[in-house]
Amino acid sequence: MRRGFHPIRPCLLLWGLLPLLFGACSFGDEPSPCPYDVRLEYWYSGSGVENMLPRYVSRLRQFIFDGEGRLVSTSVLTGDEVNGWKGTLPDGTYTVVLWGNLSDADPPPEKVESGGGGSEAEGETGDMLETMTLSAVSEGVPPGYRGNTSRLYYGTGTFTLKDGMTERRRIYLCQAYASLTITVRWQTTERVRLPADGVYRMRLKGIPSVYGFSGGQEVTVPSGDGSCVLPRPDRTVTYHEARASLNYENEVIGELATFRYTAGTHELWSLWCNGEQLVRDLDLYLFFRKLPMDMDTNMEQNFDLEVTVYDDNRVVVTQASAADWEEGGGIG
Repeated sequence: MRRGFHPIRPCLLLWGLLPLLFGACSFGDEPSPCPYDVRLEYWYSGSGVENMLPRYVSRLRQFIFDGEGRLVSTSVLTGDEVNGWKGTLPDGTYTVVLWGNLSDADPPPEKVESGGGGSEAEGETGDMLETMTLSAVSEGVPPGYRGNTSRLYYGTGTFTLKDGMTERRRIYLCQAYASLTITVRWQTTERVRLPADGVYRMRLKGIPSVYGFSGGQEVTVPSGDGSCVLPRPDRTVTYHEARASLNYENEVIGELATFRYTAGTHELWSLWCNGEQLVRDLDLYLFFRKLPMDMDTNMEQNFDLEVTVYDDNRVVVTQASAADWEEGGGIG
């Protein structure tokens, strides 16, 4: 060991530099000021050590509200930008709200007003966090039906900036849509002949159609490293309709993408061909309430069901790798 060298001194030197590490972004002769004072990391709630958000989200709408709930900033993040955001804001407390995959074709976020009107969030100085909503309602419902919604993801978090210190937060996004894929087959004494050139449609009634920007259900992410918030639906419902197709095995297959189901949602599903109803309305609430999960808090709602029609219009609903549910009965 060289004379005058003490092994503890480097540690003391590093300890003395720690305040500079957290208060500056680069080092030279003098520490330079950080070009931003908030850095937010956006992660998919189902990620492990690697962030999987870009696999599910290609476009992220970001809304930032101040401590009094006023909208102060909106951004659209695409590509690698969906992994996070950094910027500069005055000292204070802020809430960020994120909607993944909200496209230009979707209805814009609205603010609740007397008379039920709404307007786009951008440029509205009066938009408040507690009154902002995202709606899947379309005109003419009922009797009209709206198509599938986007595969939405939602996240929110609150952070505080003080004395120019840089704040770094990780915010998890959860799945904010329900996907229902249904395969319909007939097991009847006489073969059911379906028109090969028919226009098949699946319909789903009674689905929540309005999300709030705040007040959702907080759940722990699978990794246990944090929590995410599921969006809060209100009691407004809408009807959905999606095209289905006939395969070579005389089965009809379709998928309905909507806002999330709740524990009280009565999903009334039916099948139509050329304007004629082939399968009567099924209240899938009788099926979902038998599943070992809470529909208010389960993080992913991707369901793949088989609907089998027997003689006398008896219908059995089956979930992949699960027991049967006969309409009017229970899971066997």
